[in-house]
Amino acid sequence: MKKLFFTIFSLTLFISCNTDPKSSNSSVNDVKSMDSVNYISQRHLQNQRFENYNFKTEEQWDSLRTISHKKVLHKKGKVHPDIRTFGWHIYSNGSTYKNYNFSMLWGLSYFSYALQPETGSYKTIHQWKTTSLIDSAKTKGCKVFFSVSNFGKKNNTIFLRNQKARQTLIDSLSSLLALRSADGINIDFEGVSKKDKEHFTKFIIEISKNLKQDNPNYMISLCLYAIDWNDIFDIGVIDPYIDFYTLMGYDYYGSFSKTTGPVTPLKKSKKFGNGLETSVNYYKNKGVHFNKLIVGLPYYGAEWYTKKPEIGAVATRFKSHPKYQSIKELYIDSLKIPVQFDPKSASSYIIIKDSNKVYRQLFFEDVKSLSIKYNWIKSNRIGGVGIWALGYDDGYPELWDLLTEKFSQEQNAP
Repeated sequence: MKKLFFTIFSLTLFISCNTDPKSSNSSVNDVKSMDSVNYISQRHLQNQRFENYNFKTEEQWDSLRTISHKKVLHKKGKVHPDIRTFGWHIYSNGSTYKNYNFSMLWGLSYFSYALQPETGSYKTIHQWKTTSLIDSAKTKGCKVFFSVSNFGKKNNTIFLRNQKARQTLIDSLSSLLALRSADGINIDFEGVSKKDKEHFTKFIIEISKNLKQDNPNYMISLCLYAIDWNDIFDIGVIDPYIDFYTLMGYDYYGSFSKTTGPVTPLKKSKKFGNGLETSVNYYKNKGVHFNKLIVGLPYYGAEWYTKKPEIGAVATRFKSHPKYQSIKELYIDSLKIPVQFDPKSASSYIIIKDSNKVYRQLFFEDVKSLSIKYNWIKSNRIGGVGIWALGYDDGYPELWDLLTEKFSQEQNAP
């Protein structure tokens, strides 16, 4: 990104992924980059970066983020009926949706209803009531969801243990969904304490029952952590109330990491620890059926300063989470830095030499790495693929075109 994400303190607790459900705690030490004290997701970072901007219009966000609306042409196609392609539109991405290929999206979620934990009302819903995004999506048959987010152990404890606040949230969402004729919600609660697991489970059941009572067609979806340190998802209990899950299949390495590494390694390795495959198998063993799972992948990277050029080196300092557009525009197109590829993690990366003793390492997803991960999702008959976040590639068509190549009904006819 052109601006750096702020470094902040937070607590998002996860439990390790393991393919053996009988030993779900045994692989915690395999997660080299993550730890329960320092971990913070890119979603949380982006929220901290922009939460104090009280903008009233998308044009203000466009100005802040220097969104140019450079028009791009997309390959024609319509998403295959058996695949759920899903993306999140972040309020701070303004009107980048004018370049979205809605025909290739099964659904999208507007991010977000920022929860006021003490009351259940919202701190802000940004442009939910006015954005043309929703109308544009519906015209192309794309379902529209509303994300509801709450970050941090303290905020989640305050909210989850307050029945009145929970009911206020449910009532508020009911009105806001009806206002825009939306299709449902996507719950993103990060940092839930193990002590609040039962409260979290109860809340999920409550909100699902209440919203479906308002409209039986509403769909309730839940964000799953890549590494669920605290085992807070009681899948066996909540599964009847969840229509689909969205796995946050990223942030295996990030601002919290002591060494450099891929944002989304595909397979477990000695160098980079657990990866996407481990996470998916963990939730499969917990009871998540693949036809209800959407695997989210990042359209952003992670960049660190190091003293050595070798990948996996000790990071001296985290730099930023640049979006795909910025990586293409600055490093690849302008500076002509060659893109390298790590086959073990199926991830692309760039090495930049700043001086004799200072390097920068940037890991990210591109057509090559995403193609491998999309093929893996298809071969395992997983329900769909998610994009965090839509608009991070604004001005470049190749990631949309790859989505068409892999998931359109025209390209994937029997």
